[in-house]
Amino acid sequence: MSSVLDLVIFDCDGVLIDSEIIGITLTLKLLKEHGVHIDFNEFSSRFSGLTWDELIESIRTQKGVALPASIRDSFHAALLEAFATSLKRIDGTLEVLSALDIPYCICSNSSASQLDYSLSLVELKHFFPERIFSAVDLGPGRGKPQPDIFLHAAKVLHADPVHTLVVEDSVHGVTAASRAGMTVIGFTGGAHTYPQHAEKLLAAGAWSTIASMHQLPGEIARFRDRNRIR
Repeated sequence: MSSVLDLVIFDCDGVLIDSEIIGITLTLKLLKEHGVHIDFNEFSSRFSGLTWDELIESIRTQKGVALPASIRDSFHAALLEAFATSLKRIDGTLEVLSALDIPYCICSNSSASQLDYSLSLVELKHFFPERIFSAVDLGPGRGKPQPDIFLHAAKVLHADPVHTLVVEDSVHGVTAASRAGMTVIGFTGGAHTYPQHAEKLLAAGAWSTIASMHQLPGEIARFRDRNRIR
């Protein structure tokens, strides 16, 4: 008997590194300075996982507010500064990556330069040589919740989407991976988790959810059992 698992894809922010809490806190602070008040739980459930430009456009549309273009530069400068002093990797990530015996990669809506910087800070970059994929590089309108970045990574790494497992922490990320025909494990172990987080990920199409990275090997084994060929 053999089991089929071609590839494990990790989102980065909120899955490998505990960066979402930093980004959300900074974003809410900036929005408040421009007269936009959004509750933390609402923001996490409705806007997390989008690219920055899509996030701001969604807020402009849904809240009916005008936000200056300068808010983008203000956010990214503050984010990199906060990363330098506060960024940590998700507990268990180092152990899980060190033990993985199958191909794995990153698919993120963050820019390649931001991914390079943040992964270097927490000493995870060396785990992903030539296997870090940014939706920003694909062009406008192709970030999550669109499936493009997942399908691109699978093509480059010669993986069948049906035999690919994705670890995602956002509704938009789960939606994107599901649209790509992949099986998704929802992750709720980041500091930005909120009430009904797991339920929302399951509703978006997650196969299961885990609250700790230490649970991932068990879910990988369960996926392999499900796909075992006799």
